Amino acid sequence: MVNKVNVLENTFTYNEHLKIEQSSMKRIESQYWTLLLTRNGAGTVQLTAESVMHQTIPPVNMCIVDDGSSDDTPLILEELRHKYPERVNVVTLQDEGYDIRRVVKNINIGVEAQKEEKIKAEYIMISGDDCVYPPRYAEHILVRMNRDHRIVVASGDIEGTLYPDVTPRGSGRFVRTGFFHEIGGHFPPYYGYEGWILQKALQLGYSIKNYPDIRYRHLREMGKQHRFADWGLAMKCLGYHPLEVLYRCIKYVLIDHNRVPVGYTRVLWDYFIRPLAVKEDPYYHLFDEDVRTYIQEEQKRRIIHEIANLLGLVKKNF
Repeated sequence: MVNKVNVLENTFTYNEHLKIEQSSMKRIESQYWTLLLTRNGAGTVQLTAESVMHQTIPPVNMCIVDDGSSDDTPLILEELRHKYPERVNVVTLQDEGYDIRRVVKNINIGVEAQKEEKIKAEYIMISGDDCVYPPRYAEHILVRMNRDHRIVVASGDIEGTLYPDVTPRGSGRFVRTGFFHEIGGHFPPYYGYEGWILQKALQLGYSIKNYPDIRYRHLREMGKQHRFADWGLAMKCLGYHPLEVLYRCIKYVLIDHNRVPVGYTRVLWDYFIRPLAVKEDPYYHLFDEDVRTYIQEEQKRRIIHEIANLLGLVKKNF
């Protein structure tokens, strides 16, 4: 297997303007471990893993959960395990076919595996197998999270994104371990788990951050594999307000020409129609009423303010 790590040195130049004070660098003592999820990722998983292991602040450990890959992924993971014998754990699952819904279960499997290995750290970094992180990615995020302990979930954003997200991305996401234990130490295995942890943080008075000036590369087209398969159902499980769902779909169809509009049609179908026929789906389950109520009330409040802004009834944007 060709070692691809040498390409990382020249991969990133766009965030060299980010300067970290020497005093801040000296104070970085935070540790994190990385959870990397893969399935048939032979073309990208080594780049992802090496970019993480070659961070200026590397993880104390990396747990790679392989969802039953049938390509050369197992061979690559075995090479990584031998290259980093004390720092890489590999969990290999049985091949049950591709199912994007199973990702949340695999995350929980990785978390439990690290508990058994007694891996402890202040943060957990979560990543898919198709992302490449610049060498100082973790350093930049940890410095900012350490400055404000109210921030419990944070990430950078994807290089080339014209409209940066306002919430942390799923990959490249750092979760503060203390907060994670506070909310149960695992993700509920339902549609919407990625959004649930963000909304739970806000409900409990914490902060979440997406840092658009800290970028990483996403090597596959967003949504190409899963085709937005769970977005509408996730919104339903989380208690999204119907107007919020309509607003988001219309907004992204108008501004994001890189994504297939039919994907948003599916979101609307899955939110408004499909719940009537998914009663036997084990991943379709409404989250606790408290978080659903919180989400809907916040969305209603924002929608009212935005409508008022459009009508000129208020002078400041919400």
